[in-house]
Amino acid sequence: MSAAPPPCLRDILSKSSAYLEQRKIDSPRLSAELVVAHALGLERLDLYLDLDRPLTEQDLSKIRPLLARRGTGEPMAYILGRKEFYGLKLVVTKDVLIPRPDTELCVDAVLGLYQPDRPLLFADVATGSGAIAVALLVHLPAARCIVTDISARALTVAVKNCEAHGVRDRVLSTQADLLTHLAPAALDLIVANPPYLAESEFSRISKEVADFEPRIALVAGVRGDEYFDPLVEQAMAVLKSGGHLLLETGATQAEKLAGDIRSRSEQWSDIKVLKDYAGLNRYVQARWCPLR
Repeated sequence: MSAAPPPCLRDILSKSSAYLEQRKIDSPRLSAELVVAHALGLERLDLYLDLDRPLTEQDLSKIRPLLARRGTGEPMAYILGRKEFYGLKLVVTKDVLIPRPDTELCVDAVLGLYQPDRPLLFADVATGSGAIAVALLVHLPAARCIVTDISARALTVAVKNCEAHGVRDRVLSTQADLLTHLAPAALDLIVANPPYLAESEFSRISKEVADFEPRIALVAGVRGDEYFDPLVEQAMAVLKSGGHLLLETGATQAEKLAGDIRSRSEQWSDIKVLKDYAGLNRYVQARWCPLR
């Protein structure tokens, strides 16, 4: 009796997709393609150039553990170890949030404020993977940045991404809680994507986020807005005259935060709420202009 022929790439993609669909994983076919391509060291497009390729037991042994991880709901970015942000490939690990397309709005906003050749010093607070800092430094070659995070492991990821994109020599990384360590009037710009979920919201978010992404980077506290007040207060001390603040917020928090900034001091001006690509309020932008 002859042995059964080895499974081919087409078979494995079909079976992997069916397995993930049974596990109720989002975009099961896409996930299967990404898992198989990554396991075999291929680009996704390469799969379709050789669908009848037979797979060895060694090939299958590489695919199975990654497919099992995706079957638990683990995000593809953690399985692949990377995520694209603003056209840049970034390293991501379970120590950092996965960069979202909506956060690219921050980069767009800053690039609308400063010319590429403008020398400036900015801080990226709660930097995580360093996505915002790296994207800005790549597009603002005269800029320098201080990246801060309360997590040493997150800072390690941010530094790796700075090194990978050739901007490490313009970055100072500091493990710190917000901006208390900076000198007065030191910064031209502050960008921050701090935790902004309330504890009660955590149970209602996607399981792929809640079960795998770092809770410390998601939940601010009981209310969800606990980081905004100290960030604005510290920004008033460390921004130069004319410096800008951009804070990412939850969709229901932006208008209140903009009002709080406005009422805190008449020295804040140009206060705006910026919408994300879905039309939801996502960023608050303000300019610090202390009285002379």
